[in-house]
Amino acid sequence: MEGIKKAAVEVPQDLIDHSKSRLLETASLLRKVRDENRDEFRSVATKLRMRLRKAYHLAQIDEALSDMDIPAERMQRLGWTKLSILAAYGKKETIDDLLDVAEDCTAHELKMYIHKGGIDPGGRTVVLHFDKEQYALLEEALRAKGAEPHPRGLLGKEAALMRLVTESLAGSASK
Repeated sequence: MEGIKKAAVEVPQDLIDHSKSRLLETASLLRKVRDENRDEFRSVATKLRMRLRKAYHLAQIDEALSDMDIPAERMQRLGWTKLSILAAYGKKETIDDLLDVAEDCTAHELKMYIHKGGIDPGGRTVVLHFDKEQYALLEEALRAKGAEPHPRGLLGKEAALMRLVTESLAGSASK
């Protein structure tokens, strides 16, 4: 005997049209669907015109932050990326301090603050574009200097790159 198939989840058109400006309502709906009707989760995310990864993050945001008495306007201003970081690392005792930090920095800086206890105000982000062969060569060099493979790229790539740069400069100075 087959299990009972639950009915398709109805997503209000107004929420579909304004899911970005109604972030918390969208997150609440996605959490409810994830918890009560998991088979419909992908369908609801598609109706909301968002990728599955973002939909899961929004459900996690609602689960982790909905009981923390954070004003909705403040959460809406931060956006889903920073809220996702706060949902993963914020605790009731530290959330107010983390919200203050999040309001004055980028998502990357917020991660650095959480992981390293501070933000380097002089730090810079560098975006590089490589073709397939160039990237393979870069990855090989970074792995040789300690970067580790990860499903979403390389871990420790910054430190590995700096080892390469330092060794290169030291080699140039001795010539």
